[in-house]
Amino acid sequence: MTLLNYSYAKLKDMDAFKAYVGAAAPLMVELGVEVVVRGRYAHALRGEAPGAEVGAVFRFRDAAHADRFYGDVRYQALVPLRDQACDMTIHFYEEIPA
Repeated sequence: MTLLNYSYAKLKDMDAFKAYVGAAAPLMVELGVEVVVRGRYAHALRGEAPGAEVGAVFRFRDAAHADRFYGDVRYQALVPLRDQACDMTIHFYEEIPA
């Protein structure tokens, strides 16, 4: 089943975040991760405002595909940069056809 990855980054260091995204993007292309949407926080209609946040949704073929991407040694090498750049939450949802 297709898996959607909702990631939210509370930014700590914009330059480090740009470096992280720049390094992760080619790896995502190589490993077949689809970028569904990316955006910057605008405002809250309901709930607490998160502040400086970037959100993205990525599509994986299945859970094994997501595990391969996040477990890849090249991605794992980016984790210290990611953690310097932001506090990130990564959630997975099984995609439900519309």
